Amino acid sequence: MTKKNGLKENIRLSATLASELSSTSPIVLGGDPAENIRILSDLGYDGVELHWGDPSHIHLQKIIETCDKYGIVISAFATGRAYVQEGLSLIDDEENKRQSAVKRLLEFVDVASKFQSTVIIGCIRGNLNSSENYDYYLKRLAQSTLTVAEYAADKKVQIVFEAINRYENNYLNTAAETLDFIKRYNLPNTKVLLDTFHMNIEDANMSKAVHDCGKMLGYVHFADSNRHYVGAGHINYKEIATALKSIGYEGFISAECLPLPDSNTAVRKWIEGVKATF
Repeated sequence: MTKKNGLKENIRLSATLASELSSTSPIVLGGDPAENIRILSDLGYDGVELHWGDPSHIHLQKIIETCDKYGIVISAFATGRAYVQEGLSLIDDEENKRQSAVKRLLEFVDVASKFQSTVIIGCIRGNLNSSENYDYYLKRLAQSTLTVAEYAADKKVQIVFEAINRYENNYLNTAAETLDFIKRYNLPNTKVLLDTFHMNIEDANMSKAVHDCGKMLGYVHFADSNRHYVGAGHINYKEIATALKSIGYEGFISAECLPLPDSNTAVRKWIEGVKATF
């Protein structure tokens, strides 16, 4: 495994990239992908996590050429903007809309398969209209996820399911709930994505959450308690780093944080904070 970041651990570092930025969306880089990838390479990042709602809208050729030039890989394709921008949900009551969400994820898998990248299922799971039919919708979510996970397995693409805080998604908020969902429905080729910003809200013991996931932990997002870069809030990253090392985690840690005070400062401070932590 080629690494640029200089860490002793077999952990690679990535940063989030989209076509445009928002001060309220945890994407750290936007705009010209070639320039952003150069910046990440100079700082010692190993990968870039792409945030687009539709893979057909990604300027992949330019991204690929620049990644190859600077020794950067595409760590993952995030899919949440398909829900935020288009309302695509894996539990939608309208079957055609639900199938559109599944189809979109399959399209992401097809693209990811070319780069051995991970596909993230986060807020595209949708929100519950009511907690009364929780089990009904959880089963529906499992059916949708199973279709994607089995297809991805054939394509050798890892699926990770993100635990997201209650203010953004109203179910599967904790590491334990997300892990239980994957195990209860025997979802193949599916692991957990833990995000420290969400964990700080939902998980009583963040280190224990990491330990409980163990080998089922497939991807990690680092953003501090205020969703800024590592070190800008109050999360104890030393404890989380110790937990990650103790379970032998060897995947990506990605900077899914706000581009504040500005993108260049955020990506520089983030990687400095992570290196100081490990």
